Amino acid sequence: MPKKLEKPKKQVYPRVRALERGLELINALSELGWATPTELAQHTGIHRATVYRLLDTLVQNNYIHLRPSDSRYFLTKRISHVADSIRDDDWVAQIVSPHLGHLLYQIQWPSDFATFTAGHLTIKESTHRFSPMSINRRMVGKSRPLLSSALGLAFLSAVSDESREKILSLAKLAGDASVHMEGKENLIKAIQVARVRGYSESSGGTQHNISAIAKPICWHNRVVGAINIMFFRQALTPTKAAELYLKQLEQCVYNIEQELKSIPLDSSTGWVKRRDL
Repeated sequence: MPKKLEKPKKQVYPRVRALERGLELINALSELGWATPTELAQHTGIHRATVYRLLDTLVQNNYIHLRPSDSRYFLTKRISHVADSIRDDDWVAQIVSPHLGHLLYQIQWPSDFATFTAGHLTIKESTHRFSPMSINRRMVGKSRPLLSSALGLAFLSAVSDESREKILSLAKLAGDASVHMEGKENLIKAIQVARVRGYSESSGGTQHNISAIAKPICWHNRVVGAINIMFFRQALTPTKAAELYLKQLEQCVYNIEQELKSIPLDSSTGWVKRRDL
């Protein structure tokens, strides 16, 4: 079993203490319910005069409500609106990001993390903007062809047959050209090859001068996405890239999946994983 690697150290910026204290008050209110400034000061250890100033700022910005009848404070619906806007794949992307950074540090070639939502295989995180080996800078938010990209094939190789059919139907409705172009027999063969190898590959599937290898990312019995390593076709073949970098990619996937196990994602996140994985 691969060993968990230490994350690279991040650059530390000066802490904004006022922001930290404001967040402490929000957390305190979520625990205490309606509370007075005195109760909040006692709970957080923040000086009462500072508590009053922070509460006034949060009230003015509609994050906290002051009840005039007893001068107690509580959170407004704006807090829940902020929380509701966060999707599980956003949480996963946050987990994936530093691991992709470490992978970039090891191999220099860029990587992407993609999820399948709303009929599209969409890149949620990428190291292209940091890689000296990339000609693409803005990758986050771009879609990739499901059947002709290494990311798509890695993702499809890990999901159950039933999930795969649903995914293909959604992609077809969303206008993914690769679903119309690739025959089902070719897809099944590519998936079987990816399962045997332990990774998927593509050559010119997204750009004529780019190749890639990729592996799926799983959380318990769900497949949440896939990550790749991209490289120039003239520099490496997929076979050579796997020979050089597959261990690093596998280690990256392992570390991500280990960290994801501690995240309380919704049970419907991602797509059902095939049983023999």
